[in-house]
Amino acid sequence: MPELRKSVWDLPSFLEWEAAQEKRYELDAGEPRLMTGGSQAHALIASRLLALLWQRLEGRGCRPYGSDLRVPIPATGNCRYPDVTIDCGAFDPSAHEASGPTVIFEVLSSSTAWFDQSRKFRDYESLPSLRQYILISQSEVRVDVWRRGEGGRFVIAALLHECSQSLSVETCETPIPLTALYAMTGLCQEAVSK
Repeated sequence: MPELRKSVWDLPSFLEWEAAQEKRYELDAGEPRLMTGGSQAHALIASRLLALLWQRLEGRGCRPYGSDLRVPIPATGNCRYPDVTIDCGAFDPSAHEASGPTVIFEVLSSSTAWFDQSRKFRDYESLPSLRQYILISQSEVRVDVWRRGEGGRFVIAALLHECSQSLSVETCETPIPLTALYAMTGLCQEAVSK
């Protein structure tokens, strides 16, 4: 395995190095950072979200992807692996990155919440194709929806805190009930609806 260099990296150098790695890294402020695994709650919410998005996006020209698809951030030189990305750009079966990320979801944990709400937020806001950034808590019923506002900056569009509420995603006609998103986590005891 190639040595991890201790200097500031640019995005092309990082992508070349990362291609030879067995583990996945993000590039943050010029430094490769090893991606660690999440909890069962984190994995369950991300998996449920992907399944619910597939139901709503099939045949609409946009595709949901899990955390294996990278999102380069040209404005900062960083490279991210969001928990879930909706890509509405051109499909290239050999590409390793999103071609037109339209909605990005991050599932928050106590160890990643600050990072997802600050540094990643600034990175994602710099992507011209991105219309929504959605943060989902894994420890409580809480979904924060950010949307492009006037002047291109993200503004809070919805704060969802009750199981009876639904999440509206710009690329989907049908909202996602929080009972379906949080099913099997123990956070919503209501019957699951799709």
